[in-house]
Amino acid sequence: MPTALVTGVSRGLGIRICHELKAAGYRVLGVGLSVAPQHVPLDDYRVVDLREPVSCELFAGEAVDVLVNNAGVYLDDPRGGYGDLFALSLADLRETFAVNLFGATQLVQRYAPPMLARGSGRVLCVSSGMGRLQDADGASFAYRASKLALNALVLGLARHFERRNADLSAFAFCPGWIRTDMGTRTAPNDPRLAAEDLVRLLKLPAARSNGRFFRGRQELGWDTSGPLVVN
Repeated sequence: MPTALVTGVSRGLGIRICHELKAAGYRVLGVGLSVAPQHVPLDDYRVVDLREPVSCELFAGEAVDVLVNNAGVYLDDPRGGYGDLFALSLADLRETFAVNLFGATQLVQRYAPPMLARGSGRVLCVSSGMGRLQDADGASFAYRASKLALNALVLGLARHFERRNADLSAFAFCPGWIRTDMGTRTAPNDPRLAAEDLVRLLKLPAARSNGRFFRGRQELGWDTSGPLVVN
């Protein structure tokens, strides 16, 4: 039975990802901020604040086959009246990067090397189309910049995996605008369907997913060429 480690399992998309992974036959390990996440099918759970250094004892001895970096924050959401670049506080910028990038990077550094040694594994980072340069609109700088940096992390890891020429894949996944606390309850898309798509992507051969960026099960791509701002 393969083992998956999922971050941000206390609510939203993370809950649905755990349900779909269990249904697909995975042993599921989870981390989050809740003392005891409700209605989440987990084989083991740890309270972890990804803004802090991750303990070397976290799931020590576990052979993690799949790492899903799902945890994220969206502090400069213009829907809450706070999205302008010039109003952004340094504290919110730091926290956004601490969770969305630094937390994910810590886990990649911990669990990707054993995958390389085994010659098999998957690392999936839940990103956003807002993290593409061509989609920058002047708002939500902290969130967009953190997801752009997360995408760079995926590509960097994918290059390491590619050199190994084994069953290894690192890719990014945009769930779209889904009904969660972050996406709001008026969002058009069901997080369950996004989680189903995510788990299906994990089953793709490495050559078809490594270094790629998906929205749903379709390839979204990274960026476009040419000038982004035209006077």
